[in-house]
Amino acid sequence: MVRRVPSSASLSGDELESVLAASSSSSSVTHNTSRNTAVGTAGTPTPPAGGIAVAAAEVETTTEGDTGVYAVTVAENEKDREMARERDREDRVGAEGSRRVEKGRLEWFAVRSVCTVSIFATLLGYDIGVMSGALLPLSRDLGFTSTQEEVAVGSLNFVSAVGAIVGGMLYNNLGAVKCTRVAVALYAAGMLLIASSFSFAQVFAGRVVCGLGVGLGFAICPQYIAEISPPAWRGVLVSMFEISINLGLCGGYLANLGMEYLDDSPRWRGLMLLPLPPTALVAVLLVPRLPESPRWLMREPGREAAAREVLVRTCGEAAAGPALADIKSVIAQLDDCEGDGKGHGASPSSAWRALFTDAIPRRALLIGAGTAFFQQANGSEAAVYYVPQVLKAAGVTSEHSQLQAAALVGLCKTVCIVVGQCSVDVFGRRVMMLSSIAAVTASLMLLAWCLGGAGGAVGGAGTASAGVTLTALCFFMASFSLGMGPVTWVVTSEIFPLSVRSKGVALSMAANRFTSGTVAMTFLSISGAIGVGGAFFTFACVSVGHFVFTFFLLPETRGKSLEEIEAALGDGGGGAGQAYQRVSPDQHVPREVEPYRTA
Repeated sequence: MVRRVPSSASLSGDELESVLAASSSSSSVTHNTSRNTAVGTAGTPTPPAGGIAVAAAEVETTTEGDTGVYAVTVAENEKDREMARERDREDRVGAEGSRRVEKGRLEWFAVRSVCTVSIFATLLGYDIGVMSGALLPLSRDLGFTSTQEEVAVGSLNFVSAVGAIVGGMLYNNLGAVKCTRVAVALYAAGMLLIASSFSFAQVFAGRVVCGLGVGLGFAICPQYIAEISPPAWRGVLVSMFEISINLGLCGGYLANLGMEYLDDSPRWRGLMLLPLPPTALVAVLLVPRLPESPRWLMREPGREAAAREVLVRTCGEAAAGPALADIKSVIAQLDDCEGDGKGHGASPSSAWRALFTDAIPRRALLIGAGTAFFQQANGSEAAVYYVPQVLKAAGVTSEHSQLQAAALVGLCKTVCIVVGQCSVDVFGRRVMMLSSIAAVTASLMLLAWCLGGAGGAVGGAGTASAGVTLTALCFFMASFSLGMGPVTWVVTSEIFPLSVRSKGVALSMAANRFTSGTVAMTFLSISGAIGVGGAFFTFACVSVGHFVFTFFLLPETRGKSLEEIEAALGDGGGGAGQAYQRVSPDQHVPREVEPYRTA
């Protein structure tokens, strides 16, 4: 039905409303709209402020000639209504598809880049695994005391904390690729120095150089992986960092078994030199082909085209545009704040200061650094460093059996980390972390019971058999790897706002490495004082605190872009983060209201 209304004068709001009311009995769709929705002279409804387009009804308004005749067309039969419903369904499917496209698809270029930078995690894992077997012949060959053994093991982690801080300062100036080259060179030089050592002082110096390289890599790699990953795949890709640690761990354990029957000196020196050939190949063939982070490129003048190219090659053509617009929006906000003297990134010193003084960065630092601290405070790295000593406390005296058991623990840890990697973007960060922490706490309590509680000496047998103790140790490693291991790197790499991300990740990694070094350098002393079982009981109490911390503070970030996470922190802490708002794919959108999305 078409009603023609002469318009020698413009229709008033009441007249237009009466026309709509007269046709409402046959209208197919009724929408709750504001009475004062504007109709322009060209006949097109003007969207309301705030970016929300509201369709008043299935009404078409046109202008004919100078007399200006308004034609109001309303669907009046079932066929028209069905066609309208079908169009609505198609629009909804298209909108959902566009949301999925915004999250990007996984490109091989992104996978290759992630695997390349994850070499540092592999090197650290190899160091953890190989030191568990190399420490015995190294100590016998050079005559180390138990204190020197602790320093030789833990010094790398302490120094890597310093390397992480240095990485936070270098990343914004040099970018990820140059920092990666420096880190590889430092690690190789340190391992060569250790392999040629004939005293504790030389070994210590080599561990210091290695630690600087590992710490620099730790500060750069998780952040770099997060920044080049599509949001829908970020959890999986950042988890590659933890998988690489475990692959290196298994490699170190297997190398210990392979060189078990060599004499002490060639045995531990060969173990130190073994990772250098593959490291050199990666440094020569793959590192030069790494792309820079698009977010780092966008902060450099005239690099927008290069940033877009990286986004296209890592996230896909369809997702590159929205991702680039998001990055530009955040950087524009930072530039505006810097111009007003209130920005977080006006200078390196102000970025460090903002982490402790500004609400949003401070909240992010609490979450990121706290999560990184608790990952190591439960004794997980000490357990793998000192597997032979732990098994000795359970009554396993054969060095060959100790090395075999260590390899089994490493294999269990690696298999479970793959399961955790595949689950982090399915079940979310909070579910994975809380369930993992609960299982870790239970396994630590079981280990404490197996090893005699508080009082069993380092060399004394525990209250359970060696098989039960080994099972409990594997349960501990599996529980750690299913959630706490991979999710920690995901959280610390994605939680910080862009203006302080490099500094925040660096401080979180420094906290992680410093805690690991403290645990590694004190485990034997604590075990000698309160027993191995008492040490694990202490770790269980720390794990309970980790659960409480995670339950109350850790937000869910699954599927969100880095810019969306920054905006969510702003909602809770106020400040600049609230300036960026967008509709989440999981948010309910009313049928009559469809938001304009960032292009």
